[in-house]
Amino acid sequence: MHKKYHIQLIIRLILIVANAIILFHFHQKGMVITTFVFGLFLIFQFFLFLEFIKKQFQEIEKSIDCLLYDDYSVTLKENKNKSELFNKTAKLIAKHKKINLQKTSEEVIFINILESLSIGILILRRHNDTKNSIEVFQINKAFADFLNIPKFYNWELLNKKITPLTKIVNTNGWRSFKEVISLTINRVEESFFLKTSLTKTYNYEYLIISLETIQQLIDKKEKEAWYKLMNVMSHEIINTITPISSLAGNLGSLLDDNFDEENKSELKKGLAIIKRRSHHLTSFVNSYRKLAELPTPSKTSVNLNKLIQNTLHLFEQQFKQINTIVNFKSDTILKIQADKQQLEQVFINIFSNCFYALEKVEKPIINIAFEAKNNSTQVRITDNGIGIPDAIKNQIFVPYFTTRKDGSGIGLALAKSIVEAHQGTINFTSIKGETTFVLSFRH
Repeated sequence: MHKKYHIQLIIRLILIVANAIILFHFHQKGMVITTFVFGLFLIFQFFLFLEFIKKQFQEIEKSIDCLLYDDYSVTLKENKNKSELFNKTAKLIAKHKKINLQKTSEEVIFINILESLSIGILILRRHNDTKNSIEVFQINKAFADFLNIPKFYNWELLNKKITPLTKIVNTNGWRSFKEVISLTINRVEESFFLKTSLTKTYNYEYLIISLETIQQLIDKKEKEAWYKLMNVMSHEIINTITPISSLAGNLGSLLDDNFDEENKSELKKGLAIIKRRSHHLTSFVNSYRKLAELPTPSKTSVNLNKLIQNTLHLFEQQFKQINTIVNFKSDTILKIQADKQQLEQVFINIFSNCFYALEKVEKPIINIAFEAKNNSTQVRITDNGIGIPDAIKNQIFVPYFTTRKDGSGIGLALAKSIVEAHQGTINFTSIKGETTFVLSFRH
């Protein structure tokens, strides 16, 4: 402790000892009143000494309470920091405060990661000593949405809402397993891929439950398979057609007058065809590369109204050719975070699909509408075209598939990849005379 406090302590002890000696002296002399006065004075000095000691440790006691209850609102006074003991205590508080802030920041990041997942996650925990007491450690929005329940963090309330699931998982006997299950939600049966895993720490045991719809799993595996195929195909075809194209150009330049005119003409035609088809195949492969090598969206604030309006201008002449009526409220202002160029490509591909569907319709109409819900924005694009036959509905978003003679088969597949890269969804409904594409973007 600081020298100043040592001196004060010694002086107070000397005064107490001196007062005790004087008290003893007057007691020996038989001076009762004087002895009584000095006795009271000794008691008063002793009380002051205790208060002095108490004040010295009062700040340290506050610091200990601060560390004990994780309350870092208490700070040591600057004049106290001259003491080495108080200095160390202040540094200890600052250190734990920094650790606590870091822990809080990491928790926020962890929660944001969970909320961004399209897979439903529920994390339960229980103390190693009291395994019957279960707590809801984390639950993300996707999990609550799948089961159509509120995000309860009280296990007693949540347990009642997910009874069909807890019967399968058996929350009393925790274990790790994988299984495809069927749950009836709002009288509709849906299949899920259920996975549980067990993690233990020093004091707690955690059960991590993940739910993924079968359709999500199929889409993911299907997309991975297509991307692998497209990467291999692109590599092999490019390596094949590049020398063919180059050779066709060189052969054309090497023709001389020794050739018969008729043979020369046929050779030129053949070389022209080779080169033209090579360029066509190169263009074809490059278009598929756009799908396989789609860059991560560079998101900015995008005005959906303005973006759709600008995209419609690109189709102005085409829609005029077939007298298309476009119903679109251009005064609506709705903004989302998205990659403007990628999103524009989505609408180009959808409007191109609409144009194809409307070519043989007498009174072609396109209706475009927005709908802002709680946590998402929906864009609905409807045309009264020929519709999509039931036989090919499940192939509309499959790369390579097309019903158009001049189509590459990547328009809607690319649109779906872009929307999903924005954590959104794209779906459609189609009957004869009406097809609606619904694009949904989460906020």
